[in-house]
Amino acid sequence: MDDGFDLPGRSAPAPRCHLLRCCPRLKAAVLRLAAARGCDPSDIAGAALLLAPAALPDPGFPEAFETLVLRLPAGLEEGAARRALAAAVALADPSWRLVPRAELDRLEGAAESLAYRNKALTQALERVSFRPLDGQVTQVRDAAQLFGFVNEWCFDEDRVVKRFRELAPVYHPDTGVVACRERMAQLIEARNLLIRHVRTAYSSGAWVGRRPPSREGSREG
Repeated sequence: MDDGFDLPGRSAPAPRCHLLRCCPRLKAAVLRLAAARGCDPSDIAGAALLLAPAALPDPGFPEAFETLVLRLPAGLEEGAARRALAAAVALADPSWRLVPRAELDRLEGAAESLAYRNKALTQALERVSFRPLDGQVTQVRDAAQLFGFVNEWCFDEDRVVKRFRELAPVYHPDTGVVACRERMAQLIEARNLLIRHVRTAYSSGAWVGRRPPSREGSREG
């Protein structure tokens, strides 16, 4: 089927209608630019062909492409017309950028790979995540275990808060990687219980001799 674009070597003396295949976004941008300039899209394409560098990539067209009807010299390659129109639109609006089809395919492939890795990570986190306890978190030992502490004397309030901020994005029921309302509720209970435990232990003096010495203290000793 003749799409209006001639192969190199074929020529005609007068301009003719070309059906330019392009993405819907490029077509819409060209039509807006033509309306703003008060001219025909063919005029924009003709002028841009004189200015657009040949090194510009061809934006290509997707499977669900649309067509622009242009009157341009016969023998013009389809890719050259798309390059010219993309350059014209970008010149009129510097913030506008059309990603070439090859680059778009690469980005889509990267997005699919990232989605697969994210799914694998989610499944791995689900396997290693703690199982919600039956009922509420009422024992300090259970709360410490939920937070990954080896016992109830190896942390202070700052470490509890820091650990909670690390775990909350994982289990948050709305935005978490392993979204779980029950786990999130038990994390909050565990945080509150551990903070009360630390404050009570400090105020009563029970912390003395129970918490392992700090690294700085070990070096000084």
